[in-house]
Amino acid sequence: MKPLIECVRDYIMDYPDLKDGCLLVDYLGDQAIEYSVETVPCNPVFRQYTDGGCMKQFLFLFASREYYSADVNQCIENLSFYENFESWVRSNNQNGVLPALDAGTSCPRRTPVSIEVLTGGYAFDADTNTARYQMQLRLLYEEESP
Repeated sequence: MKPLIECVRDYIMDYPDLKDGCLLVDYLGDQAIEYSVETVPCNPVFRQYTDGGCMKQFLFLFASREYYSADVNQCIENLSFYENFESWVRSNNQNGVLPALDAGTSCPRRTPVSIEVLTGGYAFDADTNTARYQMQLRLLYEEESP
């Protein structure tokens, strides 16, 4: 069974506006421009079903290290990237384009239900030259009982 973080990374790699395709996992360097997908602690069970199956959630951050300065246009460009990413995720969700969770056979079977943005993009940490921008997302998926 493929790890969820890898499934989410593969999904985000399809975003056409990623610069240089550098998408790391649980690591974001100090040089612009880099991207990362990072896990967020949560209770994985979103809803328990009486048949033993459940709907689960996988919370994660999509983050980037961007150029940053007092230049208003630079900050607008950074935030615009996240607005466009949010629109891409929302459009994909509406059209059933979701992360592929199962390659081949696996037990228990996982079926994606939705992916949604929980927080818009924002500057989380900044210095004089670069800033970490991030947004939180949630993947909901059903998992059959083993």
